[in-house]
Amino acid sequence: MRSIMPHSLQAKFLAGLGLVMALMVGFFALALNLHLERLMEGEAREKAALILLQVQAIQGYVRTNLRPAMYRALPDDNFVLEAMSTSYITRAVMSDQKLARQAFTYRRVGVGARNPDYEANERERGYIEHFEADPGLKRMEEFAELDGERYYITTRPQRFEASCLHCHGDPAQAPRALIERYGATLGFGRKVGDLAGIDLVRVKVQRDLGGIREATLSFAMLFATGILVLFLTIQGFFHRLVVQSLRRVTGMMHRLFPDEAQHAQEPLNRDDEIEGILHGFETFAEHLRQARLDLTEYAATLEDKVAARTAAVTRLADERRADVALFVALLNSLNESQTKQQMLPAALSLTAQRFGASRAGYVCVLAATDFAAWPDPDAPLDLPEDWHDLVSAGEPRLTPQAWYIPVQTSGTSRGLLILYWDERQESSGRLADLARAIGQQLGIAMENLEALDSLLRQNAMLSSIFEGIADPLLLLDAGGSVLLANSTARDLATGLGAGGGGARFDGLLARLKTATVGSTRGGFELPDGRMFEASLYPVSEFGGGRRHVASLREVTAERRMEGQMRRNERIVAVGQLAAGLAHEINNPLGVIRCYAELLQASQEGPQAQADLETIIRHTDQARRVVRDLLDFARPRPAQTGPSDLAAVATATAAVLRPRGKSSPIRLDLEADPGQPLVRAGSDALEHILTNLVMNALDAVAGKADGHVLVRITTQADHAALTVGDNGPGIAPEHLDRVFDPFFTTKEVGKGTGLGLAVVYSLVRDLDGSIEVENAASGGANFRVLLPLADPTDLPGPTVQTDSPTQNVQGVPQS
Repeated sequence: MRSIMPHSLQAKFLAGLGLVMALMVGFFALALNLHLERLMEGEAREKAALILLQVQAIQGYVRTNLRPAMYRALPDDNFVLEAMSTSYITRAVMSDQKLARQAFTYRRVGVGARNPDYEANERERGYIEHFEADPGLKRMEEFAELDGERYYITTRPQRFEASCLHCHGDPAQAPRALIERYGATLGFGRKVGDLAGIDLVRVKVQRDLGGIREATLSFAMLFATGILVLFLTIQGFFHRLVVQSLRRVTGMMHRLFPDEAQHAQEPLNRDDEIEGILHGFETFAEHLRQARLDLTEYAATLEDKVAARTAAVTRLADERRADVALFVALLNSLNESQTKQQMLPAALSLTAQRFGASRAGYVCVLAATDFAAWPDPDAPLDLPEDWHDLVSAGEPRLTPQAWYIPVQTSGTSRGLLILYWDERQESSGRLADLARAIGQQLGIAMENLEALDSLLRQNAMLSSIFEGIADPLLLLDAGGSVLLANSTARDLATGLGAGGGGARFDGLLARLKTATVGSTRGGFELPDGRMFEASLYPVSEFGGGRRHVASLREVTAERRMEGQMRRNERIVAVGQLAAGLAHEINNPLGVIRCYAELLQASQEGPQAQADLETIIRHTDQARRVVRDLLDFARPRPAQTGPSDLAAVATATAAVLRPRGKSSPIRLDLEADPGQPLVRAGSDALEHILTNLVMNALDAVAGKADGHVLVRITTQADHAALTVGDNGPGIAPEHLDRVFDPFFTTKEVGKGTGLGLAVVYSLVRDLDGSIEVENAASGGANFRVLLPLADPTDLPGPTVQTDSPTQNVQGVPQS
């Protein structure tokens, strides 16, 4: 037994370790083999896919480039198979000897092929049947054994397209060269979408499988060698660290218990290390049992001492709990107090009750009159003469009748806390530390209250400043949500029609995000025409990420003024150009008309008369354009009136009555009663009204319910003239150009583009303004503001119309 047991523990451990390592070698070799096979299969798939892509590229090039070029270059009925057939060219390219070395085979086969060499074999017919049975199938692939070799096979269907039917459709329409070569039987009668055949790529993977097996065997041998080295290393470490350590433990038992070791020499000399250690622990346990018996005898005498010590510890623990409760109560009073005057009486009451003091007080170091007392708030405090020095020193003074505790924070002296007793009190070092902690806690509470009060005042000031800013302001978090908004921003968001809660800012935030995308500044326009300039200003980092302040400024008046200035500049420039052109064109037109009239008097044929009449008519039209140019370039000074705007509007509507005889257009005139006179001449007003109303009538021409409304109202020191219609309105991109010279959306010959430009010039000369906008219900509204006449300039009593609304029924047939 001794001959086979010397290393029984080590032998068991090493046997198990060897089995585990052998299993690891087998597992990792198998895993490597499977992994390499997956890589080989993936590489075969990628190689086959690349070949099919190359085939597709060749076929696409032939269909889109080469074949059309050959058709254009060759005479009719000619067909060069080697340059125009996608199947022939693909087979020729993919059968190249250089590509054959790449260990793959490409075949383009079909059923009933014209060339017997490309007739599908039995396996290929199986693929074709699958594609015919499932038209939606785009690709098939498999690994197969062929002639003792393993291959990866992938197939793709080829279907006839419209360009293929020239050679595979009706034989009568096929190229003669193709008929002569293959006859008129095979490969014809096909339709678009029919299966023409398949593209098959076969990649040889047998060589890769052999390489995988060799790599796996090499890895297994190398891994087994490493495992063997590790096995031997672990054996050496195990013997040195475990077996020898166990023997050292056994030897220690011999040294600790020599008497027992003599009686148990034979069991300890057994060479099984674990059994030796167990025997040693049994001996150790026996010694512990004996020691326990000895301690039991001493326990009887120690009970009285332990009881006394327990009572002292319990008393000390109660005092500690009372101290902790005091500090917790002081913290609660801080949370419940808003000012120092509220906190001090509660703190004095809690501290005095904790130590059994009859009264307590606090005095500020800056002013002795600033004090607090408990229980009588008006009772005077008995202070030592050197109490200022006591506070500065920062050390509490504990006397039998009173405790003087300095209140300090961060080296700053704030005041003195005093506790009074009617009877003498004992003091100790622990009480001095406790008093010092109470003074510090009270100082921290005062400091926090002062900081909170300062923060609240600053917050109130910032809120008043934030709300007092007239422009909309918003504070946004890192995600773009609104954290804070002033009243102007809230009113703006409410006006956009958003919902309640956080969603009411969605409309405003969407416009702000669009305006500032890629930048911190931008602008946007609201549906009501107001325009805003937006700016984003980053603020300091917070725990939730970087925040921004969004500032909005309304720039509607500025933008309109800028647009008006640009329009004025364009009108002046075009006017100068028009004046020069009008003089150069007017004289040749007069000569043309003169000679046309002379020819008209000398010619008698009806055709000649009609042609000359056409010349004269177009000459007159050109002269009218020239006259409009001159009126625009050198308008007559607008007379300042005064004039009755309502009377001029009524007369203008009556003049335009014939324009509505052929269509049911209603023209309404609305004017407030007692309209004051305007500072404008009647000729200018008639010109303005005529152009605006005629444009409105043209806009509703052809509508069964066409309606034009002329409204005259008074606003402060201006008269407002509005001409609106229910036509299609003006495209948004044209709103800024309607007053530009020569801009018109009418057909050629029906408008010169000068009418509204002249109106704009007249209104400007009259110190008025004109605006245009699309109505929400459809159509366009032109709004003209004209200054009212000065009462001192009125010629005398003026008869005003008494009817608030006039309806001119001549223009419409309503």
